[in-house]
Amino acid sequence: MGIFDLLFDPDGFFREEVELKKPLWRGVIVVVITAVLSGIIASITAPVLSHAIYEMMIRKGASAEIAKAVASFTKLSVVFAPVAVFVEWLIISAILYALSAIFGGSGSFQDTVKVTAYSLVPSIVVFPFRYYLTLVKVKIVETSGLLALKGSGIYRADVILSLAVLAWQFMLWRYGIKHARKISDRSAIAVSGILTAALLLIMVLGLLRRV
Repeated sequence: MGIFDLLFDPDGFFREEVELKKPLWRGVIVVVITAVLSGIIASITAPVLSHAIYEMMIRKGASAEIAKAVASFTKLSVVFAPVAVFVEWLIISAILYALSAIFGGSGSFQDTVKVTAYSLVPSIVVFPFRYYLTLVKVKIVETSGLLALKGSGIYRADVILSLAVLAWQFMLWRYGIKHARKISDRSAIAVSGILTAALLLIMVLGLLRRV
């Protein structure tokens, strides 16, 4: 099966990936592409956010030295963003591996890492939309400041897009971990559901902090 089968028959795709022992590098390519795209987004937002954060801190009474240091740290997101993709991949793999062990999982960690890599495909597919939203957000920050993003339509669109990606990832985790760890479909739903619920909670808490 090809990568496009992942979109229309994820169950069959992951079954073949594990049973035929497809090489890990196929999944690594997905991770690398995601990391590059993440870096592109960061390279667009970092300069604008850095300047906006500097001005906001100065207005709130922070010293120029502290404001400059925080702004400079923001620029490092160009480096951190791609690295974070690889870290996220390994952490999610470890969580899925650990959770599936509770349900009697017996497959290897390498297979878990391999199938988890493909859960980044949704981020690649929605990149054109994410790129457009990023350009709009940058324009808003440049013209109206960082606080103008709160409650804006583009902010809500970004949240909806993130939820759509998470829902899609749930489906990929479900079938991926089912075959990688040789567990039942019900157990796979439970494992991926626990992870998805945890990530959703983190997302909600993050949104509440911005209100």
